[in-house]
Amino acid sequence: MTGLSDFYAKNLLNVATGQTAFPALPSVFLALFTAVGTDANTGFTEVSTSGTAYARIQVAGVATAAGTISTASATITMPNVSGFPWVVAGMSVYDTTNNKTIGTVLTWVGTTLTLTSNAANNGSGGTDVLSFSIWPQASGSAPSSLTNGAAISFAQATANFGTVVAWGVYDAVTSGNLLWWDYMGAFSWLPATVSSASPGVITSHAHGYSNGDSFVFSTEYGGVAPTFSAGNYNGLLTVAGVTTDTFNVTGVNTSATGGGLVRKVIQQSIPNGVTATFAASTFALSMA
Repeated sequence: MTGLSDFYAKNLLNVATGQTAFPALPSVFLALFTAVGTDANTGFTEVSTSGTAYARIQVAGVATAAGTISTASATITMPNVSGFPWVVAGMSVYDTTNNKTIGTVLTWVGTTLTLTSNAANNGSGGTDVLSFSIWPQASGSAPSSLTNGAAISFAQATANFGTVVAWGVYDAVTSGNLLWWDYMGAFSWLPATVSSASPGVITSHAHGYSNGDSFVFSTEYGGVAPTFSAGNYNGLLTVAGVTTDTFNVTGVNTSATGGGLVRKVIQQSIPNGVTATFAASTFALSMA
């Protein structure tokens, strides 16, 4: 189910229980999927790199400052930006040497990194390691969450990317380990029950869905799938018969009741010639 991959969940548990050391900060790369798989990183269909100009986009990584960091200045001397073309406006900057938040990227031109305002904290010296990420530091509780503050653009498509339904982040530009994945659209999972009817009626209080919306159904965190007499609730489904608290899937009849979770999904077609750009607040992550 969406969220942490099996790989990353196991590593975090091993760190939390003192069995392995906390790993070095990964470089993180954003991938787009036209079909989803499992938390074990099997079954996903990523946009093809063959003739499309598609490639994963780096959305987090580190660079070592070449000058001091001061709350009296919004600029930091850095290595030449030519070595860090993935750093874009809106990325958050965190000083991993000093464990302090620094600010948000405005520009990085040549060897000068300019923040949107003076640095929030002083550095520890002239060679602090800075992490850059499209996501700011997480906040809140039950759940804690974050959403990207920087917009991200892929290369202009030279062939059809297909219809993107989900995204993931990896620790490598190709292959690598899946760290996290989610469907497109920052929508919540909602509890739902399913009646025995033709078609089966899904009840989810104040769901906010409209006829024609896409959604998925899951029992991974509890519930039992209804018994079907026609069709099923696997994969991406289309909302029909909407009322305030109910909806159905045309032609999917049920012969026994069930329940689980539903989630709205945005499908994004990216045809040839289009430059796919995803705005701030598109990629949300949360953990309870």
